[in-house]
Amino acid sequence: MSQFLIPFKSRGESASSTDNFLWREKNIFVMDNHRLALWCWFQVMKKGQRYNLFHIDAHPDMSESALKFFSHDLASMSLEDYRNAWQSDINMPLFRWDNYIEIFLQKYPAQVGHTISATHHLGSGKGLREEVKPYDLPKRMNEIFGGEKFVNELPWIFNLDLDYFFSAAPEKIELFSESYIQSLGDSIKLGLDNGMIEMLTVSLSPECCGSWKNAELMLAKFAKSLDLSLKLA
Repeated sequence: MSQFLIPFKSRGESASSTDNFLWREKNIFVMDNHRLALWCWFQVMKKGQRYNLFHIDAHPDMSESALKFFSHDLASMSLEDYRNAWQSDINMPLFRWDNYIEIFLQKYPAQVGHTISATHHLGSGKGLREEVKPYDLPKRMNEIFGGEKFVNELPWIFNLDLDYFFSAAPEKIELFSESYIQSLGDSIKLGLDNGMIEMLTVSLSPECCGSWKNAELMLAKFAKSLDLSLKLA
């Protein structure tokens, strides 16, 4: 059964901390603002369990800007409390689109296993433990989720931002072929079906894709592989 945890508001600006919607179907979450991903993970994560993280995004999302202001228990935090948590020194929400992964890595290290990133390093040169180049990404994903190469027995969090598939501003040109995108979608679906991927978070990041139209068209390509029933008004 699917549901909007945040009802669709509009195709407005997301920026660093505005949430226009959050949708869930079982262990798949789709949002416009990637900052919500961390809260979503804790809705599925089991206490004491370690998780691998696979992050595909134009940006690393690893700013340390919120670390010294974080004193929360994400395991018991409501969605509204998460959304409304505030960083007073800059008068902005604490959880933003560029800092949520670093909070997970630094504040919950006992729950972090192997980490993989595929990014364009926009905004930062940081990366996770293993960095995968675009030309190796389909092969690496198929190896892992198809069982060809063993990483470990831990379940995976798969974190996907659709802006990875577009060039930097101002052009915002789609970078990859239909077959490339289908290969990634098929590998994600394989991981979900065989239980290796325990949760999937997908962010539209419309401004970073060039427009809501671009982001929604890209989402539709992944929806074919993932059988997503999401419909935005």
